[in-house]
Amino acid sequence: MDINDIAAKAAAKIDAARDVRVNAVKAAAASGVELLEATQLLAAAEQKYAKDYQSALRADWTESDLRGFGLDAPAKKASGRPRSGKATRQTKSDDDSREPSSTQTSGTESQ
Repeated sequence: MDINDIAAKAAAKIDAARDVRVNAVKAAAASGVELLEATQLLAAAEQKYAKDYQSALRADWTESDLRGFGLDAPAKKASGRPRSGKATRQTKSDDDSREPSSTQTSGTESQ
């Protein structure tokens, strides 16, 4: 056997092994892109479901009603601008005017 034949066979074997390795990483990269796209689609679908679920609740359906239809509450709340907490917010003057009942004096207690 000629030295050039041996070198050619060795190079071909190395090239074939390299091609297998390169093709494996190409396949993994393509799957990674598919996974990222699917994750983004899933996130968008979850967000849409959460908004539609909240719309159903605002349309006077109860969570129990929706569960009866096979609709589970979304895992994540619908994103968007938070609702104002006017009912739960208290101004500084409201806090000052409210004293605990133990510190308030009534007309029947002795001074």
